[in-house]
Amino acid sequence: MLSMSVHTEKLGDDTQRTIIMIHGAGGSTATWFLQHRGLSDGLHVVALDLNGHGRTQDRLDENLVDSYLEDIDSVAAQYEKPIIAGHSMGGALAQLYALQNLDRLSGLVLVATGAKLRVSNMVFELLDTDFEGYLGAVEEFMFHKNTSKELIEASIAEVRKCPVPIIRRDFELCNAFSVMDRLKKIQIPTLIIVGAQDMMTPVKYSQYLLSQIENSKLLVIENAGHSVMLEQSSKVNQEILSWANNL
Repeated sequence: MLSMSVHTEKLGDDTQRTIIMIHGAGGSTATWFLQHRGLSDGLHVVALDLNGHGRTQDRLDENLVDSYLEDIDSVAAQYEKPIIAGHSMGGALAQLYALQNLDRLSGLVLVATGAKLRVSNMVFELLDTDFEGYLGAVEEFMFHKNTSKELIEASIAEVRKCPVPIIRRDFELCNAFSVMDRLKKIQIPTLIIVGAQDMMTPVKYSQYLLSQIENSKLLVIENAGHSVMLEQSSKVNQEILSWANNL
């Protein structure tokens, strides 16, 4: 395996159970900034930047999925039986990683994701021709209508930091992803969280995860869209801590 340096942000007591947090398409550790402090009283929180994102250098590997899974493994291997948490594309990667490493994990947290993540052609067209239009779509489709302007603006500022080709390849990964026929093999405790008004990965995606993963629990959180962990951070943090304490 390539020698690599994956940037992580860590908070909390490392003698406590570790939760490793994986961002979505075009994201970074900043995706989880409201979880860093919100979870660190009860868990050792480790958020990572996949290669090409945030502060982790792009490795330009031919197999993107394997490259991202290696990033996750390089962090997960440092801890005993961590929890893996992922948002959107990060949730897809969390499922793939779990399928390969069930005996090494104590649990899985899947946030606003699915067993299959088809991407609208409009997303690719906007990324190719109109990045400002893409940012407008992010604002329209990623957040509940009651989300504060400050939170949306901070999130858009983070999206701007990610190069367009990286965002595009992430969505290509999502578009090709499907584990619908393999989900039953995930037999570790799994917490599934979705915003009730999520337009990107609707509630039915999470209901399918619940129906297929035997030891799973679903939380549908009101007044939240695709960025549920930012929009309703207190509720999400409380539920993750409560669930993790019962593992």
